[in-house]
Amino acid sequence: MESEEITEELFEFKQGDIRRVRLFLPEIHCSSCIWLLEHLYKIHEGVLNSEVHFVKKECYITFNISKISFRELAVLLDKIGYPPKFGKRDTSTPGLKTRFYLQLAVAGFAFGNIMLMSFPEYVSVDDSFATGFRPVFSYIILALSIPVLLYSLRDYLISGFKAIRAKTVNLDVPISIGIISLYLRSLYDIIMGNGPGYMDSFAGFAFFLLIGKWFQNWTYQALSFERDYKSYFPMAVMKVHGKEETMIPISRIEKGDVLRIRNEEIIPTDAKLIEGKARIDYSFVTGESKPVFKEVGDELFAGGKQLGGIITVKATKQVKQSYLTRLWNQKVFQKKVRDSLQEWTDRLSTYFIVGVITIAIIAGGAWYFIDPYRIINVLTSVLIVACPCALALAIPFAFGNAMRVAGRHKMYIKNTSVVEQLSKVTDIVFDKTGTITYNHKAKVHFEGVGLSQKQKNIVFTMARNSMHPVSVAIQQFVKEQGGNSCQIEDFEEQPGLGIQTKVEGVSYRLGSAEWVGMATGHLTETRTYFAQGDRVLGYFILQNVYRTGFVQAHKLLKDKYQLHLVSGDNNAEEEALNAFFSPSNIHFNQKPIDKLKYVKAIQEKEGTVMMLGDGLNDAGALKASDVGVVVTENIYNFSPASDVILNAAVLSKLPILLDLGSFSVRVLRWSYAFSLLYNGIGMYFAVTDQLTPLVAAILMPLSSISVVILTTVSLHFYEKRHWI
Repeated sequence: MESEEITEELFEFKQGDIRRVRLFLPEIHCSSCIWLLEHLYKIHEGVLNSEVHFVKKECYITFNISKISFRELAVLLDKIGYPPKFGKRDTSTPGLKTRFYLQLAVAGFAFGNIMLMSFPEYVSVDDSFATGFRPVFSYIILALSIPVLLYSLRDYLISGFKAIRAKTVNLDVPISIGIISLYLRSLYDIIMGNGPGYMDSFAGFAFFLLIGKWFQNWTYQALSFERDYKSYFPMAVMKVHGKEETMIPISRIEKGDVLRIRNEEIIPTDAKLIEGKARIDYSFVTGESKPVFKEVGDELFAGGKQLGGIITVKATKQVKQSYLTRLWNQKVFQKKVRDSLQEWTDRLSTYFIVGVITIAIIAGGAWYFIDPYRIINVLTSVLIVACPCALALAIPFAFGNAMRVAGRHKMYIKNTSVVEQLSKVTDIVFDKTGTITYNHKAKVHFEGVGLSQKQKNIVFTMARNSMHPVSVAIQQFVKEQGGNSCQIEDFEEQPGLGIQTKVEGVSYRLGSAEWVGMATGHLTETRTYFAQGDRVLGYFILQNVYRTGFVQAHKLLKDKYQLHLVSGDNNAEEEALNAFFSPSNIHFNQKPIDKLKYVKAIQEKEGTVMMLGDGLNDAGALKASDVGVVVTENIYNFSPASDVILNAAVLSKLPILLDLGSFSVRVLRWSYAFSLLYNGIGMYFAVTDQLTPLVAAILMPLSSISVVILTTVSLHFYEKRHWI
């Protein structure tokens, strides 16, 4: 791992001292593994962020190689119990599951035979059994228990030990304590000739514990709940066929395809720059916003964002769509969520574990004076039945199901914390152009001097470089007038203002009156000006058509939420918009910084803001809002600022999305209440020694299964009721 020739092939991204790597960690097996691995940055400052894909047992780690080498990172992972496995592999093959099923088979075989040989202990037999057969059966049972301890349960014991060594606590710690206590007591009984002790309960505990693990893993796969939501992402890119350009989904990109990347667009796959000047923002990958300049022939990594004019690249790899969605979901772009349920659950689980261990010690002390022989039975039953696995599963399954339901209806939610925030929304702030208006239905015409063919080509090319809805409408209009692409220089786009470029040394501007140096006054229409040098040649007038989906959504939202409009356009459409918004909540001529300040002003009044925008001019407001929603139509744009990608065709379903968040939180609370009640009742019977470790081992996975069923069925019926 100290060889650059070997390690460079493993990195998904490299820029300066920043590296990003995907590692296969076969020891990942429960929710506590996810928690520990996603908090690596607390263990070593060189780790910037880490993210676990539970089903694939993979961890995506971004780190600073000047602070922690790749070898040191691997050693760190091994030290805390997750040694990485290298080499090419097919994660879909059953080979990865073989060891687990062998562990389950060993535990099941031992459990059945130990129960059979322990049967005489449960019935009345004469003294000849005690003197003749009990020692033989006891040592056979001991022999059967050894592979259960050292093989079937090794993952839990190693995980618990390494967690303690790393000065952390995970769910495997109390489980390991219960395992060791139960085994040592039974071993003592066998050696002293008192019979097989609790080896039947020990083997049964191992078997049902592994059954619960199998169920959890199977349910994750059945739900297709992946932390990168790879099948959801609605992104496309411009592919070049000779002189033709076609918008295609990124999943259809093949190695060798020639692609056009416009200003503010994400590079969807690793590629080589073949035309244009690249100014790449890799903050999407590393969190560092300083742009990197690239020349023709340089390699460009997926996830970089072009800042400037159009560049042409040649794909060197096929697209890994899940890679882009992982970037979208990186912790570096996650917002600080107030009163996060996930953080509360993490704390609750930690306090729960400490509380359970404390109760076990107190109960053991009490039983020392009542009946010392029953202490081990009480201790192990308490530690087993009170395992808070169901608490740890509540959020992933409640909110994960909500995300799946929304995704099936073209509403793509970034992560589970967004689901929680949906339930808290009090104010909804709308952008106008491209958000509540159609892009393809906008009527455009030009007022001014007649444009020459060269000028039409310049306008077409300037508009084509931008992804703003107004630019798209103008591009289509000029194309119908005979406009075509041409060579431009020094492309620059200022969100909320306009576009600037040069052709043969002459400056051209396309944008607002302020952008071209004109005084703004009261207008009765939306204008986009075109200037050559200091001379304004005319302006494009856009007549917007409001989405029917917005009209439908407005009817259901107006009585429950405060609705606001912030637009960069003038007030030409104020009269029409007064039908949807209170005059005091309508604001025109808003620059991006004004929109951001408006959102923060609402938050300062204790409001929770959902912001809907087009993802470019509204990036600051989207990032500042509690829930940032990018509305997409035929422009496949996204940014780290967005929390939800909403297909414009389902804008009318926005009220259902908000209600889904509230319903999901209710389901989560039901799950918490059920889990705590379940564990409380089980704890009572365990402390009073009315529960054997075997029964406790059966009840523990049933708690998790019940939570999974409750959340899944509840969200299923919600979907049936509201969407189908």
